Amino acid sequence: MRTFSLQLQLLVRTAAAPLVELLAPPRCGICECEGALLCAECRAEWISDRAVALPAGNLSAAAALGPYEGGLGVAIRTMKYGGVQGLARELGEALLPAIKQVSARAAFEVTLVPIPTDQGRVHERGFDHAALLATAAGAAAKLPVRTLLARTRSTEPLHGANRSARAAIMQGAMSFREDAELPSAVVLVDDIQTSGATAREAARALRVAGVRWVAVVSVAYER
Repeated sequence: MRTFSLQLQLLVRTAAAPLVELLAPPRCGICECEGALLCAECRAEWISDRAVALPAGNLSAAAALGPYEGGLGVAIRTMKYGGVQGLARELGEALLPAIKQVSARAAFEVTLVPIPTDQGRVHERGFDHAALLATAAGAAAKLPVRTLLARTRSTEPLHGANRSARAAIMQGAMSFREDAELPSAVVLVDDIQTSGATAREAARALRVAGVRWVAVVSVAYER
């Protein structure tokens, strides 16, 4: 009974979030002051015009705005679990320096591709945060955004799993959409990079399909 009650509370919060966001004065997703979804002070403290280069592994390049520990992590949690979809626009636009940094290494015009979110979690939250981030980032960078990847199965949450467990969970979890046109270069978009297992699986699916160059950008990184 308690589980059902918690699920009902989550459903109500998810359904009401867009209305609350529309009617209530905007609050900063980090410090909660009124006036903007990301206030000027928090932007200055947590969002830089230079991205952090990350170990790329099997990808061509990887970058993030900064560490998850701190304000960026608070903003991501507010977006995903607080249902503040407008923050996805703010954080997606803030990805512009990271996109410029990684795409400068590509020999072709890049296409932004959201890393597909598990559909169970999309249903729980009522929105796909990665798709919203990519849409906002594409508008800011004036680059095409396409949904090229799909989940082949549901996966358990990666939080708390070690690197090898994360890799095992994500192995074979994504595929290239059969109806999609093949781009030459792709920049994957997501909220967090931790072990890189999710990005590596996305890159694998793209390369199997024939994409030659794959990078990833995220709002935050966690090690």
